[in-house]
Amino acid sequence: MSRITEIDIRDENLAKQVFDLQKLAYRIEADLIKNDKIPYLSQGLSDLMRTEGETFLAYFDDEENIRAVFSYKILNDGVLDVHRFMVHPSIFRQGVASGLLKHALANNIVRKVIAQTGAKNTPAIEFYQKNGIDFVCEIQVDRSLKLATFETEFMSLEDYKKKTS
Repeated sequence: MSRITEIDIRDENLAKQVFDLQKLAYRIEADLIKNDKIPYLSQGLSDLMRTEGETFLAYFDDEENIRAVFSYKILNDGVLDVHRFMVHPSIFRQGVASGLLKHALANNIVRKVIAQTGAKNTPAIEFYQKNGIDFVCEIQVDRSLKLATFETEFMSLEDYKKKTS
């Protein structure tokens, strides 16, 4: 039975599956945006296993293979900062990414979500907008790379502090 669960990225078997998916997913994004300067493409397995401060959620298929991963950090002020979002092409557009995002939101007290993707990554842009995360601006990183920035605010910092105290 398929499931979403938090994983320990230091577990070598799980990390290897995430690493393989990361290479596949970010290669697809690099092709979409016509730029291969995505940092996760050059990250090695040992680097991935030493990742600090990110929570990794994985979607496992019926055979217990990782088919999608969502990683994020919760910043001190209740901001969910999206770091990695990877979906295997075999399950594109099946609602798995939305399920991962909803799982993260349901299991944390979050006042705001922030995310970035390549400005030419139309599927990711459509995903964020469909899930209520609004486009804010584009950032020109260098001559060949532009990022789209997204965010949505659920509550004020004051309300967040009241809720978490």
